[in-house]
Parts: sequence; structure tokens; C-alpha cells
Amino acid sequence: MDIAQVTAAIQEYVDASQLAGAATLVWRGGETTVACAGWRDVAADLPIARDTIFRIASMTKPITSTAALILLEEGKLALDDPVARWAPEFARMRVLRSPAGPLDDTDEAARPITIEDLLTHRSGLTYGDFHRGPLATAHADALGGDIDSHVAPDDWIARLAALPLIDQPGRAFHYGHSTDLLGLLLARIDDRPLGDLLQRRIFDP
Repeated sequence: MDIAQVTAAIQEYVDASQLAGAATLVWRGGETTVACAGWRDVAADLPIARDTIFRIASMTKPITSTAALILLEEGKLALDDPVARWAPEFARMRVLRSPAGPLDDTDEAARPITIEDLLTHRSGLTYGDFHRGPLATAHADALGGDIDSHVAPDDWIARLAALPLIDQPGRAFHYGHSTDLLGLLLARIDDRPLGDLLQRRIFDP
């Protein structure tokens, strides 16, 4: 692997002021390579290094996505599969005309949400906390907390499907509940709780 290419790719985001800095570790064939670009402290002119400490979050998202790709390799799902194949609750979705508008001011979704939409956060799903007004309240009332929810998985899927999307499926990137839904679909596809699936397919190996 050409580490210079990886570093250059990160540097583009630093130069465009989209990132202060980043460190990337690639493990391949038993060897690790680290690419660093940008600054851990811009004011002090201190560069990112291999041991720079980062605040990270949402790390279950790439793990869940890895599990999805394992099932894809096994032919248990395809990228263009509609999520309604396993969650018929999503068969007829509505899309808000404005994320800040009333929940009944919607259009019909132009096409189904697919597995690829979930993997790329282009499903039209969102987090309620990103919005104000009716959508935020509806999310909190229906789904519970974004990290820990008291709502059982099947009920959570049904409640999420009853909420309108903020964009047409496939149109644009929106960070939100895409990976949460993906994980619960994987549990249905593999017929076991998501935690058991991840343990058997990823953590144990």
C-alpha cells in the first residue's frame, strides 16, 4: 500500500479546512502502516502523530457495517435489496417537505430505502436531536434515547417507519438512524440478536 497516497488523501481535507487533522492506521497482511496529516493543536502548530489522542464516537457503526458486508458476501442480502424485504413497515414511506414543518406535510417516497442507502447514510433517516419542532418531539416520543432506548427492537423498527423521512432515499447524506436500522435488520436476517451476531461473526474471530 502506498502510504503517500493515503496521506495525500487526508491532506486534501486538511487543506480544505474540513479537518484539523487525522491519523489513519491500515492493517493488511499482518503489517500496519500509519498515515498522519494536519494538526493536533492548530494554535501551537503541533502536528498529528501516531500516538495523538482523539475523542471518538459512533464506533459501532463501522462494526455493524462490517457485519452487513459479511452477510452480503454470503449472499444473504444485496446492496439494492429494499429494507422492506425484512421490515415491511418501510414499504410506504413519506418524506417531509421541510424538516422543520408539520409531520403531515409530506410527499410519497420516490423509491424504497435500500441496504446501500443505510450503509451510506442516504436513507433519508435522521436523528431527532438534529432538528427542532415537531420532528424532534416525535422522534423522542417514539424511539427513546438515541444511544440507549427502552423500546424493544421490533417496536422500534415499527415506530421509526411511522415517522417521515427528511429527504428522498438516495438523494443525500444525512447522519442518523441508518446504521441502527441496519443492525436490527441484520438480526432479522441472521435470526439472532445483533449482539450475538457480532460476537460470533466479528469479536470471537
